[in-house]
Amino acid sequence: MDAWGWAELGELVTSFGYGVLSAVVPLANAEGYVVVSGYSSLGHAMPVVVGVVLGQTLGKVLLFLGVRRGKAFPFVRHQRARIRRQNVGPARRRFRAVLATLLRLVGEKRWGLPIVLLAAVVGFPPLYAVALLAGATRMRLGWFAAAVLVGRTVRFALVARGVAVLHP
Repeated sequence: MDAWGWAELGELVTSFGYGVLSAVVPLANAEGYVVVSGYSSLGHAMPVVVGVVLGQTLGKVLLFLGVRRGKAFPFVRHQRARIRRQNVGPARRRFRAVLATLLRLVGEKRWGLPIVLLAAVVGFPPLYAVALLAGATRMRLGWFAAAVLVGRTVRFALVARGVAVLHP
């Protein structure tokens, strides 16, 4: 592998790591990373985009699995039972109603994948929240991961393309 290939491999690995970080920690902005990397990239934006997309997909899958497997932990079941017993105000009741509606929609076969795909491309509803909600439903992991992968590929390819247009 020559020096050019090593630089692109380094960009890919670094971008993958940042993609995982940004998927799990909402304060780490993946779009900003792609924009800055597009300006400072040694090669093309492709290794950056591929790395961030794969990292984001893995991170969202980890969130999905964390919710799915985390429901079985005894302390989680105890905490959920305690929260249900609490007397709540009108704002929290409305929030719970909205959350229940989203959970029902994400769990439906008809709407689940389109919502995940929309969240992955557009960012509304936030993909972080959708990943957590999807983990609480019966959505299949493979379908969830495929929708996130496709949606994030479209999103970050468009971001990288915008940088390429603005920075010749």
